[in-house]
Amino acid sequence: MKSLVVTQDFPWPVSLGSHLRLAQVIEALSDLGETDLFCFVPARRAEPCVLPVHLQNVRLKTVVRPRPSWSPRQRLSWLTLSTKPLELAQEDATSPRREFESWRADSYNFSWFSKATTFELLGRPHLGPTIVDLDDLEDQKIKSRLLALRGDDNAPGIRARSHEALTRAQAIINARRWSRFQRSVAASVDRVVLCSDLDAQRSGLPNVTVVPNGYEAPAHPAGHEDVSVPPTFLLAGSFAYPPNADAATFFVSQILPHIRERAGGVTVRLVGEPSEPVTSLDDAPDVTVVGWVPAMDEELARADVVVVPLRYGSGTRVKILEAAAHRIPIVSTTLGAEGLGFEDGKHLLIADERGQLYMAAGADMVLLQGADEPEDFASACVRLLQEPQLRRHLVDEAEKEFLARFQWMRTAERIQDLVDSVVHQSGSSS
Repeated sequence: MKSLVVTQDFPWPVSLGSHLRLAQVIEALSDLGETDLFCFVPARRAEPCVLPVHLQNVRLKTVVRPRPSWSPRQRLSWLTLSTKPLELAQEDATSPRREFESWRADSYNFSWFSKATTFELLGRPHLGPTIVDLDDLEDQKIKSRLLALRGDDNAPGIRARSHEALTRAQAIINARRWSRFQRSVAASVDRVVLCSDLDAQRSGLPNVTVVPNGYEAPAHPAGHEDVSVPPTFLLAGSFAYPPNADAATFFVSQILPHIRERAGGVTVRLVGEPSEPVTSLDDAPDVTVVGWVPAMDEELARADVVVVPLRYGSGTRVKILEAAAHRIPIVSTTLGAEGLGFEDGKHLLIADERGQLYMAAGADMVLLQGADEPEDFASACVRLLQEPQLRRHLVDEAEKEFLARFQWMRTAERIQDLVDSVVHQSGSSS
């Protein structure tokens, strides 16, 4: 088969969870035959885009995704005249679309678009049976952020309160536009993909298929049984992604002081593409903003605990699968661990069990309980430093769960089965 694959980034070299899913999907699809790979590349990327040598049957085209420009006048126009989500309204895809049109083939046996935005920016091309990997739900991210960060910006003064109210109103409008946009994209393609049953249920989309995140089982897990002196906490991810940046700030500013009160000196390593708010957290040697690394092996080997203090977002976290595969104990918020089926006290510790956020399918926002308990998260972290029996139990059970359900080879098979099904159905109906 000849396939077209369009992605929102160039994923090699792989170190982040989002890059890992992209790279794995591309490799699974290229195994089916000749592949045209069209990659949007963020303007901030500095390293060259070089295909791995084993992808011999892939024809590559990369285009730089222009930096969004956004004036107050444009924002007002978006609020009053546009129906697009904010993030799409900011983009000018004229040049990438022109390059795509001149580079692509006339038709393909199937097309796979990673993220709905790439499908939209290229004009919703239909060059054969089409699958769009939503991966996660953008409207869900916005809704959960509104709930999780309520009260964070309670600055005094009428001007500050007015700005907060305007920001929240804009976010609610944007969430509704994302919801409509996701439904519109789903209605115009053969199949859409999400990475968890939970998000599939939330989406309400009739043609959704779940393709979970996966991870390659390591030959030699990097985790170690004894706790280091001083202990090291690892928080990994792209901090250009707002939920990860918020998680890092929340951990360092609100959770870490409680850990130090109970356990003394510890170190924190923030690994991944930095952003300005996260860069300011650097206070080596106690807190080190490591930045992007070409491979995670050394960072995993020095970690005593992997922390996932995520307060908003959607989808599932590859960093949890990575820690489970490498036998490193995990502390997460409820939202950070959602969609994987990992159980508190069995596979990891859930730090906010007395304050959980839930989003009801089809509802704008539903809050059942309060959230954000930094003391609870800190207590869970300290337990994993001081209770060796608990550490062993959690890593044993998490590794078993990973091996049973989340090895990448199983996910690759699901991708290839999905493509076969869509191509067959298209052939049957033509």
